[in-house]
Amino acid sequence: MKEVVSCVEEAFRQQGMGEVSNSMRTRSRGSASVLSVMHANLPYLGRAGLKAYLASRMGTKFALLLFDTKDSRLLAVMGADVIGRFRTGAASGVATKYMYGKRAGTLTVLGSGKQALTQVLAIQEIMTPEEVRVWSPTPEHRVAFVRKLKTCGFNSRAFDSPTTALKGAEVATAITSSGKPFLTDEMLGNVMHLNIAGGNVSDRAEVTADGVGAFDTVAVDDIAQAKVEYGDLIQAVKKGVFSWKSAVELGTIVAGKVKPEGRTLFKSGGVALEDVAVASMVYDRATRSSRAYPNVELN
Repeated sequence: MKEVVSCVEEAFRQQGMGEVSNSMRTRSRGSASVLSVMHANLPYLGRAGLKAYLASRMGTKFALLLFDTKDSRLLAVMGADVIGRFRTGAASGVATKYMYGKRAGTLTVLGSGKQALTQVLAIQEIMTPEEVRVWSPTPEHRVAFVRKLKTCGFNSRAFDSPTTALKGAEVATAITSSGKPFLTDEMLGNVMHLNIAGGNVSDRAEVTADGVGAFDTVAVDDIAQAKVEYGDLIQAVKKGVFSWKSAVELGTIVAGKVKPEGRTLFKSGGVALEDVAVASMVYDRATRSSRAYPNVELN
């Protein structure tokens, strides 16, 4: 995770300096499935790539193509499910580093699905959580997640409600599949930095409009994509408690062009520049490892 956080941080820095091209997600809808495609070109790495994934009643399957921009070679075809979990966690880690900035605090995680662990692992690279508090709707799931966190060395507890889990927490991450907003301004009152990473569909949200409006600095991974997909912010704009003019891209903060102030919020929907940066790192590690196995051809 340390390497993933580092390469995602650099990708956002390059975005903030205007040195990368990131194309927002597009979706093709069928009667029982949705195909999503997103792509980016990262000149500083000499790599470009695209991620495609199909969601249906049978689940979601991911694939990623990585190209060398110097000679147009297709370097690799790889699965992108685990990469996606790591890069999503890393984005929250980078946001926490630049928007919260302290080395200690209590962390609350709202959600206990397959994306939750990488949120904690990434934030651990930035700050040392004194306690990791967990809430999710299903009691067995949150208890199982706490057990997993404890095996990873975290001081962790399960809570029966998001309100009690958030009480006294400085940093929080929402990574649920909730379709309706459930985190209110009152519940989030003491949270100094919030990552929202659970959805990228316009009619879904985890935080109420008033909850979004209570934060002083609101950052996103890509503003163009946010205006189309990020339901938490779209609903806040409709209610008049938030304006797109006040939104900033995380890359501008990482590049030092914008200084976050007050209570901070990062809405993450996932962008292709993260996928391509992490895939490039994975590919480079694989090619280095292959030198010990000369009979394995990677291209």
